[in-house]
Amino acid sequence: MKKTIKGIIFDLDGTLLLSMHVWDTIGSTYLRSLGIEPDPDTDDIIKVSTVEESAAHFHSRYGLSVTPEEITRAINDELVYQYHEVLFPKEGVMEMLERFKAAGVKMFAATATDRHLIEPCLKRCGIYDYLEGMLTCTEVGEGKSKPTIYRLATEALGIPKENIAVFEDALYAIRTAKRDGYFVVAIYDDSMKNYQDKIKNLADLYVPDYLSVDVAAKLL
Repeated sequence: MKKTIKGIIFDLDGTLLLSMHVWDTIGSTYLRSLGIEPDPDTDDIIKVSTVEESAAHFHSRYGLSVTPEEITRAINDELVYQYHEVLFPKEGVMEMLERFKAAGVKMFAATATDRHLIEPCLKRCGIYDYLEGMLTCTEVGEGKSKPTIYRLATEALGIPKENIAVFEDALYAIRTAKRDGYFVVAIYDDSMKNYQDKIKNLADLYVPDYLSVDVAAKLL
């Protein structure tokens, strides 16, 4: 199991941060704030769409008096509030980061969430100072269905791929990193509860939570 791990590339939402519930319910939460009971597939739609696309759908589907631009702004305002004021790390994360730092492991973040949301959250929670840097999928120009963000993070760390572990919670991202030759640590998150068998089969190390598994001891 043990490798010579000198660098780690962390996903953030669902991996270090307890935050996926916000994305999983943002559409239905917004509609209910207007007194509208959303369709059963509302949250599934927003998961695979941009906020702007979702706003246009909500405007058309529910005949809202507010404009798509106003809907977009309202959803984005809620996301800003959640990331800037509310969201926090999963239990055991800070202790794990401290142990990796003490061991001289370099850490980097690769996230699908835009920088204006995630960076203030990391600073508020105390995660930011543990990181050598961060890349977002928007900045890279590709999502995690392609390995570009991991490769660029590897270049930034200046560490060979064989000495890097990628921490992810989402099945598709785990699959991408694994196919590209990374040692993959899979973190359980409720948003992926229906895919755990597939995730366990793909991952090099499976972590149901940071309190029950001493991840640092497994990797150092």
